Amino acid sequence: MKKKIFKENLTSKLLQKHSLNIVIKLKNKNICEIGCGNGNISNYLIKNSKKVNFFHLSDISSFAVEYAQKKIRNKNVKFKTGDLFKPWGDEKFDIVISDVSSLSQTIAEKSPWYQGVDSDCGKDGLKNVKKILKNLNHNLKKNGIFIIPLISLSNTDKLRNMLKSKFKIFKETEKIYWPIPIFFRQNIDEFNKLLKKKVIYFENKFGQYIAYTSVAICIKIK
Repeated sequence: MKKKIFKENLTSKLLQKHSLNIVIKLKNKNICEIGCGNGNISNYLIKNSKKVNFFHLSDISSFAVEYAQKKIRNKNVKFKTGDLFKPWGDEKFDIVISDVSSLSQTIAEKSPWYQGVDSDCGKDGLKNVKKILKNLNHNLKKNGIFIIPLISLSNTDKLRNMLKSKFKIFKETEKIYWPIPIFFRQNIDEFNKLLKKKVIYFENKFGQYIAYTSVAICIKIK
């Protein structure tokens, strides 16, 4: 199967927007983006923030990292290949932005989004997120900021509780609803089972299945 890279989409655009609201006020901070894909989030922040910060981009896909390196030409950016925080060792960051795979694996396997992309999200979509939260104490500064999307095709209720128990301050942006492509209707019996178990959330409005995405901004590890 042809290799594929995650490129700009609704989730990354929301991460761009809400991350910029924070980064634009900062200077000389270390910012880590894990699951960087083609680097569109950090690239957006670099282009739209006038102050100098230092960016660290990583992805489990060497193909994605190579693509991002070609796209972003900036002396204040480092690139590494590897799983989550592993490439960064003991480095500490002021901000961590996560755009790693976080949909229910049941949905990911049926969707066109993940074809040709490495994905192992777990049934609830939180397998990678749990690994990230476990290592945040090691790689995020005590008063640091963690930014992550909440996508309703994963267990967002569980994720909210995890984030609230981990951080002193938890803020969630407005939910943006979006139509789910046709593959969802074709597998609706299977996805309805996940809905009934509260593993995922979606709605059926006027014959159209819709999901939502919001962004969590988490500050100061407890």
